[in-house]
Amino acid sequence: MISPFDLTYLEDAFQGNRRLVNGIIELFLKQNPDYCTILENRVKSGDYAYLHTVAHTLKSSVQMLGLRDTENLLSGIEHRSKFNVDTSELPGMVYELVYELKRAQKALSVYISNTENNGGFLSDVA
Repeated sequence: MISPFDLTYLEDAFQGNRRLVNGIIELFLKQNPDYCTILENRVKSGDYAYLHTVAHTLKSSVQMLGLRDTENLLSGIEHRSKFNVDTSELPGMVYELVYELKRAQKALSVYISNTENNGGFLSDVA
């Protein structure tokens, strides 16, 4: 299976500082489940206007973590919900986005567990 993430940007931005890279990953791992729940609830309730805000908020994390498939979905959701166009596509797009976010969650959890030191995270950032 191909990894859903690419940490090249973070590794370059933090000049290979594993502690800072792990801190960004840990923050994503903490926030991601809540974002998935919000996205699912908003789509179920038909509150598409709020999807724009959530998609926009997620975009920077997704870009930093190199989640390319997820980034494309977010852009589509952000555009449709902001401009109220092709909203019939939003439920399917959101469910696909949540699937991709959960896939990234699992992959990044495995990645971070491989960088643990004596059972604890290497970072104090998150």
